[in-house]
Amino acid sequence: MSLEFRPLVVLCLAVGCSSSDPAPPSTPGPSPVTLQFEAVDAAGTPYVCGAKGLHIAGLTDVTPGDLRLYVHEVRLLKGDRAIPVTLDQDHAWQFQNVALLDFEDATAACSYVIFGKSKTPDTNHVLRGLPAEAGPYDGVEFTLGVPVALNHLETADSKSPLNTTGMDHGAADGRQFVRVSFYSDTTGATGDKDHNLLVFRSVCNNVTNGGEIPASADACDKPNRPTIRLAQAGGFDPTKDRIVVDVDAMFRGYTTPGTPGAHADLSDGGRIDCYGPLNAGDLGPQIGAERCGTFYPNVGLDYTTGRPQGTQGVFRIEKSKAR
Repeated sequence: MSLEFRPLVVLCLAVGCSSSDPAPPSTPGPSPVTLQFEAVDAAGTPYVCGAKGLHIAGLTDVTPGDLRLYVHEVRLLKGDRAIPVTLDQDHAWQFQNVALLDFEDATAACSYVIFGKSKTPDTNHVLRGLPAEAGPYDGVEFTLGVPVALNHLETADSKSPLNTTGMDHGAADGRQFVRVSFYSDTTGATGDKDHNLLVFRSVCNNVTNGGEIPASADACDKPNRPTIRLAQAGGFDPTKDRIVVDVDAMFRGYTTPGTPGAHADLSDGGRIDCYGPLNAGDLGPQIGAERCGTFYPNVGLDYTTGRPQGTQGVFRIEKSKAR
């Protein structure tokens, strides 16, 4: 090699003159997701305000009255791993790791006022956030209710959606986790005169009556926070698949007027209050354990302990309908 080429060789060794080595492939980061929820009756008809003739609990003349539920700890599933989703802080439906799904719009039968607290016309059927890892995903997981750290804050001092009236029971009792009601001519629950209602919250009175916020859900006698885990063969695509809330499945096991050999759970009294005392049996069959205990297994809970047991049947994944 001649002497005059040596500086070029040195320069190439210092900075690299070859383009034969390809750049390492970049790993795509996670993309924001929008999880879509839809509430339906037994026939798959949307459970929305103003609908009539829906099929719930063996009844075929149902008119929706309310449907709202809190969820938290949202995760996407990859195999046996649960990937956390950081929820968007939208100042309306999502705060920290909790969100409110609201299917009522305060119109028609849905205008019924709960405990003197009016409903709102705003609705929310989605959860939005950023997963910690990119897909593809096999399913989705979330926990019903409000996390302990946020559940016992004063409503007026809380950020939306924790300040939603009609879903609160004061700082000691916390929020109602699920509220669903309907009207039926068969049961005598029509107009504003009566309603069928499912509500449940955690029972932490042993702690919160003293003014303390429980250290964890385990400190509650009945946490009532089932984790819903949904996976399906072929994976879960947040852009196409939807999470179905089966309102009929919430009322699975309840009897109606005319059921042979059975007391009618959904009678003209109509009310099922599952936020009462630990075993509420002293409140009578219409709002006590005899009726609340039917709802708990439907969401995968043991009524006595408020802890997971069995398999829930209220939530499922479905492919989006063809447009």
